[in-house]
Amino acid sequence: MVQSRETVKEALALEFEASEGIEAAHSEHTRGEAAVSVGLLLDAIEKERDSLDLLEQGVDTLRQSLEQRRRAIDQQLNILNDLSRCFGKEGS
Repeated sequence: MVQSRETVKEALALEFEASEGIEAAHSEHTRGEAAVSVGLLLDAIEKERDSLDLLEQGVDTLRQSLEQRRRAIDQQLNILNDLSRCFGKEGS
């Protein structure tokens, strides 16, 4: 859980940097600095892609965690059912 939380934080930080880059590119574009704005936009796109990759990793980690918890709950249920049957046989 902690790992996925950190991954999401990193993704959000990258997304924030990307949005700052887009704003800077827009400012440079209005000043007539097309070459600078293109570079800033390319950098922003790369950061957004990295952010999406990190979010995807976080989702995968959460999915694995959910599957592990489901298996643990199923095991607990099986143990409880076995114990219930044992107690039922002892009472007969």
